[in-house]
Amino acid sequence: MEEILAQLVQGVGGCLAAAVAGMDGLVIEQSPRESTELVGVVAEITNALTGLSNTVGEHLGGGPLHEVIVTSDRRVAYARLLEGDLFCLLVLNRHGNVGKARLLTGEAARKIEGSFA
Repeated sequence: MEEILAQLVQGVGGCLAAAVAGMDGLVIEQSPRESTELVGVVAEITNALTGLSNTVGEHLGGGPLHEVIVTSDRRVAYARLLEGDLFCLLVLNRHGNVGKARLLTGEAARKIEGSFA
């Protein structure tokens, strides 16, 4: 899984870091490994994903949440929900290629989910 995440960081323009985490807020794997900020970011994103999932899925009748993109002045956070209460998170600089992040994370999701099968 470390190799899959490293390929995402290298393949998506402007990607600073990638992680696979559980909806319990714990990082399972990350790239680069030395990125200490991801632990806190994952914990906070998990809270947001849980709230959004409840709002969209239950209150609005939208069904399961698939992906979330959050933008700010300097960063973009892209989260794709995976099977088994997991999600993949990419952190990009403000001008990162979100379209490529979505495409490559979709491909990576199949590999990641396969590694847990």
